[in-house]
Amino acid sequence: MPARRNKLVDTVVVYKANPESLQAVLGLLQREGFNPTTLENPGNIPYRGRSTYSISISVPRGEAAGARSILRKWDQAQESEVKKITGKLAGPFLCSTVIVAVLAVISLFFGILSDAAALLFVIWLIVFVLAANAEKLTQKAKGYRSNKYEHF
Repeated sequence: MPARRNKLVDTVVVYKANPESLQAVLGLLQREGFNPTTLENPGNIPYRGRSTYSISISVPRGEAAGARSILRKWDQAQESEVKKITGKLAGPFLCSTVIVAVLAVISLFFGILSDAAALLFVIWLIVFVLAANAEKLTQKAKGYRSNKYEHF
């Protein structure tokens, strides 16, 4: 037992990961040649409150500076990816919201807004999904059309 205890004492927490990104962070550190360990047992995470739970990742003291540097770069890459995705979804979100707002005003004018509320949500969802995937849908349609006429 003393060997295990020394190992834990000589480690430094370099990151606190949520359960969803734990394996990605551990894998990244291992690929970069570090020896990460978790201080908590990921199997003991309660289902309730899972999204707010964080798991401490530690490395040997001598690896701490390098591991933090790698994790800082990884965080920046993840943040950049999130900004890119949210930027792409901002237009479809606003478009679908404006369309449903216009439909809500029309429904209010006809006095059926309370009856149409659930339908307006479904319409918003459909318009948002279609607008968010418009580029992919047009590419598939173009591919379908070109394949259709290749047989002639």
